[in-house]
Amino acid sequence: MIGISHSNEKRAIIDIGSNTVRLVIYNGPLRAPVVMLNEKVNARLGRDLDRDGTLSEKALKTALGALARFARLLALHRVRDVDCVATAAARDASNGPQFLDAVRAFGLSPRLLSGDEEARASANAVLAAFPGAHGTVADLGGGSLELIGVENGEIARHGITMPFGTLRLPELRREGAATFAALVRGRIEADTWRTAQGEPLYIVGGSWRALALQAMRELQWPVDDPHGFTLSAEEVISGARRFARGKIEDPDPRISSSRLASLPDAAALLGEVVKVLQPSEVVFSSWGLREGLLYAQLEPQVQAEPPMLASVAGFALAARVSAEEAVSVADWTAPVCDDDDGRDRDLRQASTLLALAAMRTEPNLRTEEATTWALRKRWIGLDMRGRGMMAMTVFASAGLSGTPDPFPRLASREDLDHAIGWGLAIRLCRRLHGGCLSALGLTRLAATPERITLHLGERALPLYNASAAKDLKALAEWLGREWNVVGPDGTAITP
Repeated sequence: MIGISHSNEKRAIIDIGSNTVRLVIYNGPLRAPVVMLNEKVNARLGRDLDRDGTLSEKALKTALGALARFARLLALHRVRDVDCVATAAARDASNGPQFLDAVRAFGLSPRLLSGDEEARASANAVLAAFPGAHGTVADLGGGSLELIGVENGEIARHGITMPFGTLRLPELRREGAATFAALVRGRIEADTWRTAQGEPLYIVGGSWRALALQAMRELQWPVDDPHGFTLSAEEVISGARRFARGKIEDPDPRISSSRLASLPDAAALLGEVVKVLQPSEVVFSSWGLREGLLYAQLEPQVQAEPPMLASVAGFALAARVSAEEAVSVADWTAPVCDDDDGRDRDLRQASTLLALAAMRTEPNLRTEEATTWALRKRWIGLDMRGRGMMAMTVFASAGLSGTPDPFPRLASREDLDHAIGWGLAIRLCRRLHGGCLSALGLTRLAATPERITLHLGERALPLYNASAAKDLKALAEWLGREWNVVGPDGTAITP
């Protein structure tokens, strides 16, 4: 049985960045926190920093106004667990200490993160969102770019910070593409940054996520959320070259005007970083500094929880489906699900959760809605293959045949066929037992390479009917096996 840690206590992060000042309030599963409130103000604290080394009066006024509001909202929401952090602009400005003193007057306790601490927070976010991540994490903010290595689920080495934030990039690119490329390469090499070529590069930062959204639009990608979206190094360099030229044709409507304005600069920087680091692939993360700070606060046993299961379990609770219920159904269907190696155990449990939750929704909406959940909602720890298999499981569990067009772009035919088997098995279990968890112990599935057998206890005999026989037959035929049903004394039963 899986254990997912929940908390009724709200948690909040205030992120005082070089470009934006943001408040996010979370609750729900500790391992996959749910956003209750996400509010930001474009204070642009770092905009004029390179001119005279100070935070401008206009930026200070905007930031402090936002922080006064945030402090009041925290009091109204009765949030006691608050982590307030400041990054590059407050770190580099000569009047940064005075600014932080003004923040303290609101009852907040700001921490000034070093470049290494900022990089480690982003690395923790990637480790939290992609368990077992290995490679390099690159976090682009308004004032700086951080690089840090991760390996075998841990931070592998100290991070470096470089003055390549989005607010600084326009000036850095004025001398032309060749000069800018030499500057980026020279700075990375001067910091003696070394990473193994041929490993993933994990991308963090709003401007780079905007680049992912635009790439997804051009590819007509079937998934909306850029989290987990992956491109090859060659695709990134090619796309960066096009986007860096200036105006973006047919921009994705989800990209804000401010992000759209910085997209060419962010694309130019990413292209040069990829040329220097030569990664095997580029993976975009929607989790960043804030989620990394939350993850670092968790107990080790909570950090070890599967984020995908925590994410789906927290969502399914709203449909009154528990993780324990999904595990019981997954255990009941296990003999016919061909996952003895355990590779897809968590994915099958999460898919079962979503399929069961779909059955608690309006009948005429459930298939479309649940497929939308699988393809469009943000699931932490779920890759594109997993999304495709989860969507296919939900689709098959509703008794629908065929494979919708987007699914084969996400998962292989073999994987989708496995997921159809999962869905048909879930359908049999749910309908045979009438959705009653306590009834699962009255029946049992057994399987050989040639046959599927449904065993019925004495108290389960009235549950078996023509509909159950139809579901069992559909499952067996999909798996290419014979099927039969036996009673408590081992005799064959027909509906």
